[in-house]
Amino acid sequence: MRILVITIIGWLGISCMAQQSITGTVTDRKGNPVLYANVYIEGSYDGTTTDTTGAFKLSTTLMGRQVVVASFIGFEKQMQEMDLDTLRSPLVIILREAVSELNEVVITAGIFSASDEKKSATLSSFDIATTASAVGDIYGAYATMPGSQKVGEEGMLFVRGGESYETKTYMDGMVVQSPYFSSMPNIPTRGRFSPLLFSETLFSTGGYSAEYGHALSSIVDLTTNGLETEDKASVAVMTVGANASWAKRWEKSSLAVTGLYANSALQNRLFKQNVDWIKDPVLGDGMMMFRQQIGENGLLKSFCSFNSMTMQMNYDNFEAGTMDDMQMTDLNLYANSSYSDQLSEKWLIRTGVAFSRDSEKINYAGIPVTTLNNGTSLKLTFTHLTSKKLKTRFGGDINRGLYSQSVTTDSTIRMELNDIQPSLFLETEWKLSKNLALRAGIRAEHSSFLQEPGFLPRVSAAYKTGTYSQVSFAWGKYRQKPENEYLQFAPALSHERADHYIFNFQYRKQQRTFRVEGYLKQYDQLVKYTSLYSPVAADYSNNGHGTARGIDLFWRDSESLRSSDYWISYSFLNTSRDYQDYPESTVPSFASAHNLSVVYKRFFERLRTFGGVTYSFASGRPYNDMNTPGFMDGRTKPYHDISLNLTYVTTLFNRDFIIHLNITNLLGFNNVYGYQYAAVPDERGRYPSQAIVPTTGTQAILMFMLSL
Repeated sequence: MRILVITIIGWLGISCMAQQSITGTVTDRKGNPVLYANVYIEGSYDGTTTDTTGAFKLSTTLMGRQVVVASFIGFEKQMQEMDLDTLRSPLVIILREAVSELNEVVITAGIFSASDEKKSATLSSFDIATTASAVGDIYGAYATMPGSQKVGEEGMLFVRGGESYETKTYMDGMVVQSPYFSSMPNIPTRGRFSPLLFSETLFSTGGYSAEYGHALSSIVDLTTNGLETEDKASVAVMTVGANASWAKRWEKSSLAVTGLYANSALQNRLFKQNVDWIKDPVLGDGMMMFRQQIGENGLLKSFCSFNSMTMQMNYDNFEAGTMDDMQMTDLNLYANSSYSDQLSEKWLIRTGVAFSRDSEKINYAGIPVTTLNNGTSLKLTFTHLTSKKLKTRFGGDINRGLYSQSVTTDSTIRMELNDIQPSLFLETEWKLSKNLALRAGIRAEHSSFLQEPGFLPRVSAAYKTGTYSQVSFAWGKYRQKPENEYLQFAPALSHERADHYIFNFQYRKQQRTFRVEGYLKQYDQLVKYTSLYSPVAADYSNNGHGTARGIDLFWRDSESLRSSDYWISYSFLNTSRDYQDYPESTVPSFASAHNLSVVYKRFFERLRTFGGVTYSFASGRPYNDMNTPGFMDGRTKPYHDISLNLTYVTTLFNRDFIIHLNITNLLGFNNVYGYQYAAVPDERGRYPSQAIVPTTGTQAILMFMLSL
């Protein structure tokens, strides 16, 4: 949907007094200066980098006890708590070298991680929150990573020739049943969660660990934050609504609460819409996070969110030549509790439980359709640190899904699916030497509904080819239950399957990263049908198959340009499928051969302004031209987008005051995602067509936020 909720700076609500400067130097243990290290006050926007002598000058309006953090790739992050009211002397911060991929081999095949802690991270959570084209959406940010496809009418992640449903989302190790907001045809959606809720996110484009299952192509694993760093509160007013947040920190626990109301009515009046809205999209969202430290190393984390969304439009049913009334109401509840601890010197434990309930009601042309999707997850994982070179993880999970759908015409037709999926996994990682690492695992799965057990082996390895370079390889078998919309009519279907083969080369030195990855993905047992939503079970089968192969390139440089950071990603995809109602194997409608993203960010210290720009390109996608004899032989024009964001930080009433502007499709490109065709030809014997276009062209969102 086109409600664009800004979450980029929710962490900035801090009291503000007179401005002062903190000066100092950052060195290593030998006294050598650390150039371009990050120095910032934890939980604030105030930060800077060291110069060529290791010196820094950090301007801040904060007072009282604060935590100053210094970090740099290849070193352990250092944190110093101090009282800014009495601080007089320059700081001397000494960074200790860390064991990381700079001097020890790390398996990276198919993995892009975002973390503020890990040296192997490709992005930070701040990177995700400040990518202009993403507008604060985790999946939008990962859409700038190689391997992803630009499918603007959906807004979901399509990875390496896979459909959006082939990517599964996990939170603290447990699957999220409905990670996206509900939407309607050709109205793009976005993820339900703000990236600022998470200390780490992992985006795997393939070859992922045996810990994860039920996904054919990709996984996104979200790790929620630990304890809040301090008390804080803020309010924000946006052109799409309002937001308020509050956080309280005690000695060993913390609580954070946020509330959001979003209404796109003003945006839809300011910017021309390609949708005939009857009722503008409205979203209400609330979130609570509680954290409790237990003992010396234990941490209990509880998360709960609830949101409600409504929208109504005149849907252009071009095939039938009618404008149909369509309205949607969606209620979603998600709750997650996890516990992690170190049981002994060699044993770690992580366990958790999650529950989700998604109720979607769509009324189309007077016909109500109600879909209920409930999910419950239990998980237990142990890690045994046998030695510094050998560790083993094992455990299991149980996922229960309850899906039901009812359609009311003259009578009510109700279909229901109830499935319990227990799984076990065992995985060992062995660092044979400083230059060679091997990971091998197996996953065992079962479905009570399909009555089809599965054993899925997976192997990956990495070899260090130089001080800053390495190669990685991954292979594995993956499977996923067919979508519920098929199973409700054909319960005898089998799991869809895929084999992954990945080869990766990565070079990383200081703040520059280059990686190239080649892959092959072979699909089998894909669902085919004669007619979608056919009530005849014999119209469905697992006779589909497909192949996806390609090359992904990624370059990031945070060092060459002063106060700047940029990355470039490019993907080449060669894929074909014979599935659904396709009469032959061909390139699916969501796949483009070439995808390019260029992301640039800069902080202007004197102006206290952060700016970012994103350019996205995708080559034309196939569509089935009804006026030609071939199948899927049409091609859309290439996709282009330039998005911009600016964040200005100042003071108002002695409080931090932020003005944020985000503009998408800055130059107003007329993108086309595909074409719809009428069901009946005209008098000339040709089928009329209509382009599938974005819901709007250029759009800007303005936000004002005040800390309390």
